[in-house]
This record gives sequence, C-alpha cells and structure tokens, in this order.
Amino acid sequence: MGRSAGVIAEAGRHAVLVTTDRALEEAERRIVLGLRRPELLTGLEELTTEISVVSVESISSLVDRARAVLRDAVPSRNGAVSDAHIVALAWDVDAEIWSHDRDFGGTGVASWSTINLTRAFADIAA
Repeated sequence: MGRSAGVIAEAGRHAVLVTTDRALEEAERRIVLGLRRPELLTGLEELTTEISVVSVESISSLVDRARAVLRDAVPSRNGAVSDAHIVALAWDVDAEIWSHDRDFGGTGVASWSTINLTRAFADIAA
C-alpha cells in the first residue's frame, strides 16, 4: 500500500495487472485486523481500479495442481499452499508474480520483488 502504490501505477503502464478476489480479501483483512488502519481501505479500493480481479472460483480447476507444485517447490519446501490461487492465476493468464513471498520459487513462475520490478522499469525507461 505505502511505497508500492506508485509502483502499481508504473506497473500498470507496462503491463496488465491482475489478482484474485481472495488476494484482495486478504489485503483488506491485513489492513483492518493486522495494521488496524481501516482508513487505508479507501486507498486499496482506489488501487484496485487499476487491477483486474479474477474470482478464485473461475480458476479452481488449476488450484489443486498449484497446491501440489507449491508444496513440492524446492526453494521453500515449507509446505505452504495458501497462495496456490496466485500460482493458478499466473498459469491461467500466462503472467509473472509480483510478491515478496519466497514460496513462489521453484514453481516455474517468475516472481518479482518490488525493488527488482522498479529496476526493470528504470531499465525500460533508459
């Protein structure tokens, strides 16, 4: 939300941004329950105008396979599968993932941290 807001706008100039309805629900919970900053929900709502939202239900046929891939991914091997919907979405729309979560390593889907994404945009501009 904070430092990433400008990066979302920049990313939107270079690519189509897409996420799942579950990821948005998780962000809302994090803002309200974790950060205890419900006033930030307006900012999240504004940011989502730049992002296409896909229902997890519409990609459910890929989620089970994504769980297995996450569970067996070599770099993490922690068994975390809660973000299977993100991997399934990346497969469905042939996309890369923007996240600081290291669990996506070894899934066959490229993932970008905010700093590396920002560097890539600077390279494109140069």
